[in-house]
Amino acid sequence: MKAALRSIGVRILAAGIAVAATVTAAVAAEPPILVGQSAVLTGPLTPNSLAFMEGQTLFFDQLNKAGGVGGRPVKVITYDDAYVAEKAAANAEKLLGTDRVVCLFGAMGTGIGAAMVPVAAKYDSFIFGGLTGAAVLRGPKVPIYHMRESYADEVRRVMTHLTTIGVTRIAIVSSDDAYGKGIEKDAVEALEKNKHPALLSLRFNPKDTDLSATAQQVTASGAQAVYVIAAGMPAINVIRALVAAPVHPQIYTNSVASSFLLYKELGERSRGIVLSQVVPPFWKTRFPIVDEYQRAIKSAGGGGEGSYLGLEGYITAKAFAEALQRVKGPITTESLKRSIENSPPMNLSGFQVAFRPDNRNGSSFGDITMLGSGGKFAQ
Repeated sequence: MKAALRSIGVRILAAGIAVAATVTAAVAAEPPILVGQSAVLTGPLTPNSLAFMEGQTLFFDQLNKAGGVGGRPVKVITYDDAYVAEKAAANAEKLLGTDRVVCLFGAMGTGIGAAMVPVAAKYDSFIFGGLTGAAVLRGPKVPIYHMRESYADEVRRVMTHLTTIGVTRIAIVSSDDAYGKGIEKDAVEALEKNKHPALLSLRFNPKDTDLSATAQQVTASGAQAVYVIAAGMPAINVIRALVAAPVHPQIYTNSVASSFLLYKELGERSRGIVLSQVVPPFWKTRFPIVDEYQRAIKSAGGGGEGSYLGLEGYITAKAFAEALQRVKGPITTESLKRSIENSPPMNLSGFQVAFRPDNRNGSSFGDITMLGSGGKFAQ
């Protein structure tokens, strides 16, 4: 995985523009289908973004080698936003206004999505997929088609699980940004609904690296479990401070916390951390979509086992390609939108996706996993 991410990062940074697909001679004669992406290529959240893109690249490479869509390659133009909202908005403007992409694809994060939505609306376009489950970016009037369940759904699943196993003293620790605040609200509401209000709710600056004081407040509270709401390195930093304590509550977090990064940074101290997930276990090939993903990794010469984020990127790209293939007539922003909303449900090698004009949430898949020894998962 580490080598794969480094390879993608080098390709992106060297070119300035990332084409997340290999345009082969067989399809090079036809004009490409241009898709626009604003991604996190620099900064502390880069590992999540690159892992997500790794899965997309695997699929689009396969697609283009097989002839693309109607003989046309899919070309993803990617610009770095460094997880800065203003940069993401500028990228969206350039992609839609200058590059003339058919739509935006795979944005990362709540704040980033919120910055890009007005630009997409300005051009009567939309965003397909992305690493966010925020409630503020969902609804029939928000121009984003989601390929993952909402953060609220993830939170409810975890809180119901905790209540079921008799854990009632629960602390919440969230990053003080749009992402953290939104999920914090969902977590507090879920606990109140279960008649066990949060024992403690803290926010931390995601730019801080020393979060020992935050960890001390959590351990002193007597919490049985702590739900960490953060992504990338900010999540690692707060969890690092928690596991440094001689005794700490059971740690729970959600799907964008990055399981492979947890083990890379924390080693065996990551053992026992529980994460909710929005795609099937990436190593269990009894799921047809996972078997397909794993075969794609081997075919591309990748030496890693993949990741949850990589699988999510692969599924997102596969669903997007399916929507393109279902377009009747010329592929335009409007015809693609009709294809997404009005086509029958998609069966993506066993992974079910369905959109409607009044529902832009394509998947409701959810799971809960625990990190075991050696960074492997125990379910």
